[in-house]
Amino acid sequence: MRNFLLLAISVFMASCADRSVVYTPEHWPEKIHGSVFKPKAEKPAPAVLLIHGGVKLGQDGRWVMNNTAEKLRKRGYYVFSITYRSLSKSTYPSQLRDVRMALNWMRDNAEAEGIDPGRLAIFGYSAGGYLGALAALDKREGGFGVKAIVAGGTPTNLTVYARGQLIRHYLGGGQEPYPDQFTEASPLTYITDDSPPFFIYHGSVDKLVRPEHPLALMEKLREHDVPHQVFWIQGKGHVGTFFSSGKAVEEAIGFLDEWLK
Repeated sequence: MRNFLLLAISVFMASCADRSVVYTPEHWPEKIHGSVFKPKAEKPAPAVLLIHGGVKLGQDGRWVMNNTAEKLRKRGYYVFSITYRSLSKSTYPSQLRDVRMALNWMRDNAEAEGIDPGRLAIFGYSAGGYLGALAALDKREGGFGVKAIVAGGTPTNLTVYARGQLIRHYLGGGQEPYPDQFTEASPLTYITDDSPPFFIYHGSVDKLVRPEHPLALMEKLREHDVPHQVFWIQGKGHVGTFFSSGKAVEEAIGFLDEWLK
């Protein structure tokens, strides 16, 4: 409770977004929103797509990322903090398509928004890290030119959840998914030699997204000589890592500075 109150206070004290926009087109199944945080810097600015987490995959949790958004804005980044469709309404790949549409919105509006489309990164935690990594890595629907990925508490290999009710529902709408779908929906599947650099942070005792996920990702990145940096938050689980991620976020922003500035 104390950690939650501290987070709530920090979010309240952080500056509000400049505005909220609907980033999905008229034909989309529902209107999905994103919050714009514009930096006081020369244009065009490097940009970050910021994606919140949440077990229910899609309750609008943009507010929990406000503090991170403000830190990024103060360092000169244009930030687009988004939500996505709820798992209670839609299953895979709906949420992934929402994230891809957000990337398209940033590119389509780059000139008007003061975004440098050649300096684009994704930053997410938990489900947000998962969706962001998958959108950036899976290029079957075209690449987005993402230059760096920050993935906190991120599931990378869904095959380890083959018996889990939540992931089975996510992949099949409550029905038994076909076996290959667990692999198809895993970011780990799409690591190649030209994958963007990764900053990974994770709780050392995370029981929801076990450390085997970042460890497997690190191994695959090493195999393909993809630059990466890892920050372990010792003694913290999944939720505790999010509440204790201040230093990790600062390190992550430094990592983005290295690759986008």
